[in-house]
Amino acid sequence: MNIQSRDTERLAALASYDMLDTPREQDFDEIADLASRICGTPIAVVNLIADGRQFFKAEVGLAVRETPLDSSFCAKAILEQDFLLVPDATKDHRFDCNPLVTGEPGLRFYAGALLKTEEGHAIGTVCVLDYQPRDLTMLQQDTLKVLARQVMRQLELRKALKDRDDAKREQVMLNAEIVHRMKNTLAMVQAIATQTLKGVTERDAVAAFSQRILAMGLAHDQLLQQDWAATSLLRVVHPMLDLHGDGGRIVVSGPDFELGPKATVSISLVLHELATNAAKYGALSVQTGKVDLSWLIDEGGAEPTLRLTWEETGGPVVSEPTKRSFGSLLIKMGLVGHGGVDKQWLPSGLVARFEAHKADVQRL
Repeated sequence: MNIQSRDTERLAALASYDMLDTPREQDFDEIADLASRICGTPIAVVNLIADGRQFFKAEVGLAVRETPLDSSFCAKAILEQDFLLVPDATKDHRFDCNPLVTGEPGLRFYAGALLKTEEGHAIGTVCVLDYQPRDLTMLQQDTLKVLARQVMRQLELRKALKDRDDAKREQVMLNAEIVHRMKNTLAMVQAIATQTLKGVTERDAVAAFSQRILAMGLAHDQLLQQDWAATSLLRVVHPMLDLHGDGGRIVVSGPDFELGPKATVSISLVLHELATNAAKYGALSVQTGKVDLSWLIDEGGAEPTLRLTWEETGGPVVSEPTKRSFGSLLIKMGLVGHGGVDKQWLPSGLVARFEAHKADVQRL
């Protein structure tokens, strides 16, 4: 690889940290100050080598934030393996003609430890300078190298946090787009179904279909807000029951915990069907009726089990339906899509009990 290509890669590596022209920060100022005190020099710098200039993320003894690269000691330092030590610049052919040496301010001493990425790109230095020739002990040299590694750890940490935040923002934007597209798709399905079922005389069936589409959309909304990985039971319960405007007549109690994607949709549809039936035929069809929705985690068996109960009271006398509707089939599928349901039509009202292993509810 030629020199130009290597420098292009180096500059790209530097840009990835997004640190050029940023304000001073205590974390880096303290490193420059410590380098100056440990090495006993009037000047110390945390330096980033950009295109045609060097930017001082932190400095002691210079009172400027950047200088041109033409006269930079560090521009030579990044060509070294790890460390550059110049005891007397007037006796070093690389620097004896440097205007900072031959003229003001008359620099004589330089020592710099490289800031290197994991890929080996030298993006800057932690360096110290003096107006007098001098040397550093091995301890002082090792300290500069340690401080340079600390700077790189700071840069890597900040880059990782920035990348995480950027990824999170991208995911939020992606989720918003998915929500938008899914709502459009569900709306289109609803419109097509409405036109297709225009001639159907059973308008209740058409309305039920539309409401199920809406219930599924609410379930998907909850999942998308949680990156499609999981949502909580309470996040599912409350929007689904609010959809039916129960006026506070559905009392909810139970511990919150995470649901997997399949359980989220299944429970949403089950609750929707139960609330719809209660509003049409059961406790919610009269002003005196109430519903108690409760659940617990039963730890007594071989596996922890979610037990959820829907209990209606104060409504009209109900009896078991003589024919199975699609809504009944949805309820029968239970909390994770494969049973675990017991329904009783008592004189006081419907009682429906559901159970599923907690691991299945959270995994599926």
